[in-house]
Amino acid sequence: MRATRRTWKELLNDCVLIVLVFGTIGIAIRFTTFFGKWVYFPTLPNALDATFLIFSVLYLAWKVKK
Repeated sequence: MRATRRTWKELLNDCVLIVLVFGTIGIAIRFTTFFGKWVYFPTLPNALDATFLIFSVLYLAWKVKK
C-alpha cells in the first residue's frame, strides 16, 4: 500500500482543511433552522461559533491566496 501524503505536515494540513470546511458548513446549516423564530443565543457558544467562523475564513482565504 502506497502512502498518499509524503509528510505528516501535509496530512495534518489536509485534516485541518477538512475540519474547517465541514465545521463552517455545519454551523451554516444549523443556523438555517432558526429562521422565522425568536431565539436566544447564549454569549459563550455564540462567541465560540463566531471565532471559529472568523478563523476558518481567514485560514481558507490564506490557503487560496498562497
